Amino acid sequence: MHEIWMHELLTTISGWLVSYLTHSAVTLAALGAVAWLGDRLLRRVGPLAQHRMWVGALLAGAALPLLPVATLIRWFSHADARAVGGTATVTYSMIAARAGQWRISPLLLEMLAGAYLLAVLFCVSRLLWRWRRTRAMAQRAAALTLDPAAGALVEGAARRFGVAAPEIRCSAETRGPVVLGLRRVLLLVPEGFFAAKGSEDVGAALAHECAHLARRDFAKNLIYEYASAAVAYHPATWMMRRRIAETRELVCDEMAAGVVGDRPKYAASLLRLATAMARGAAQTVYANETQAIGVFDADILEERIMRLTTDLPTVSRTRKIAMAAVAACALLVGAGTAMALSFDVTPQDGAAAGTAQEKVYKIGGDVSAPVLTHAVDATFPKNAGRKTRKAGWHGVSVISLIVNSKGMPESLNVERSLSADFDQQAMDAVRQYRFKPGMKEGQPVAVSINIEVNFSRY
Repeated sequence: MHEIWMHELLTTISGWLVSYLTHSAVTLAALGAVAWLGDRLLRRVGPLAQHRMWVGALLAGAALPLLPVATLIRWFSHADARAVGGTATVTYSMIAARAGQWRISPLLLEMLAGAYLLAVLFCVSRLLWRWRRTRAMAQRAAALTLDPAAGALVEGAARRFGVAAPEIRCSAETRGPVVLGLRRVLLLVPEGFFAAKGSEDVGAALAHECAHLARRDFAKNLIYEYASAAVAYHPATWMMRRRIAETRELVCDEMAAGVVGDRPKYAASLLRLATAMARGAAQTVYANETQAIGVFDADILEERIMRLTTDLPTVSRTRKIAMAAVAACALLVGAGTAMALSFDVTPQDGAAAGTAQEKVYKIGGDVSAPVLTHAVDATFPKNAGRKTRKAGWHGVSVISLIVNSKGMPESLNVERSLSADFDQQAMDAVRQYRFKPGMKEGQPVAVSINIEVNFSRY
């Protein structure tokens, strides 16, 4: 009994993981395409709108597959629920369309679930490892005493962005200034940063990092990374994460250039900083191995310089709002489409092969009917309507199914519906039925039958 319970638990968990995997594959593909189009539409609106578009797409792509999509689809489309005993049924569902099914063996189901779970654990472990390296880098950094001029630059940049001046430390592991920390914010700078660079370049770098502080980008980036760990396998996730980092830098450039007051001058400072950081690249490896937020995290220096030095066509506020609204609606439509186009995996009990390998007979002639040996009473739905709670109420849901040669129920379908919630309870009960299989010429065979499931109040 214990082994059966463990097998059922393992199959259920495997089915849920593969269901999330297959559903997220469709969801991310749809949202990625919509976000890519929206990104191009919002170029003239500004990087902040683009950034929000990509963040929304990433979070929706990770969260939507967790919703009870099969229930929602049945509610909207009255599609019949399906289940297959002894196999896992992968159902491709579309609103107002009939469901199709692909059968996979329980072993393959568990292998897919195991591979996916290992991939997720690897991603989470890698994030935890990077977090540990980030903390270690902060602990190894040396306290830095600033001269009055450097201190004034830091205080001035923080004051303009309305944030508290961060604690400054010197680190040999970074090529440029980076911010990190949640409750205790640190700004790490390379050795000789304030002495080796002019005040304009230092001011530009500090303005950019204070923009990150004002936006709380370090904390937000942690949320995005851990939220995307469940869908890190998907190429659309890679694109979303990359564009989030790129648009984040563009947003901070806009904020920093506004504080500096001279966009070309700020762009020139970025070029000089990038040149200096490239010279010290061989000695530092922080960029890809920690979660610190730096001034050159995204490798799009050319695009950043072009945006800062090119006069973009003026777009009215009304048109910007209209374009942003169109992009937001497109993302919502993409999310709705992704929910309608979904894969659901329903693992069931039993080790018998499905009827794909068996001929299915009808009762009659030399084919005898299956004999019910074990039945489970269907329970009333928790949210049943008021009229169903009155004494004397009676309803019937008719379930069609195939009893295979092992006496297991397969291919359950609603033949006559009572309501979606009652039909689901009826199927859940019939799925647990056990039979003595039908016989033909002394041999057990698969037989199709209908079962009436009665709901009554006394």
